[in-house]
Amino acid sequence: MQSHIFLTGDIQVGKSTIIQKVIHELGLSPGGFRTSWGDLLPDGSADLFLLGMGEAPSSDRIAARRFGSGRGITAFPDIFDEVGSRLIAEASSSPLIIMDELGFIEKNAAGFQDAVLSALNGSVPILGVVRNMQTPFLDKVRSHPNVNVIVVTRGNREEIFAQVLADVKKSYSR
Repeated sequence: MQSHIFLTGDIQVGKSTIIQKVIHELGLSPGGFRTSWGDLLPDGSADLFLLGMGEAPSSDRIAARRFGSGRGITAFPDIFDEVGSRLIAEASSSPLIIMDELGFIEKNAAGFQDAVLSALNGSVPILGVVRNMQTPFLDKVRSHPNVNVIVVTRGNREEIFAQVLADVKKSYSR
């Protein structure tokens, strides 16, 4: 039975907004994590923060740094392994686990990946975002028997919001 919902789609199409609207509509206090890019720094770089729900960015939560002018991204897998794994474990007593978002940056964070896959085997419903790309980890998430992947587009996002809201209500009330 599929009890976990992961949204996928193009960048800036509204996946995280759907998650926030579902949380607000249901009045939930979920556990889990979210990622958030910080402001552009003077050298043209930007930090990606790995945060618990409701947490503000802080220097001890920098999970990656994107360098300007196409110079790439440097990931800090230990932040995913330590902070991300802890946030997922703590969320196991929540009514809903948020995973916003799973992508390529955590490809070397084996402990984090194990925590995600373990949570997918659990009974607490998960609502998340999975990047629309092929990696062994993301493929495992998408193909997990408890996962329903929904593609969000600009044209269907309001319909998807209503569908996800109804599905999370069903999962939450079990």
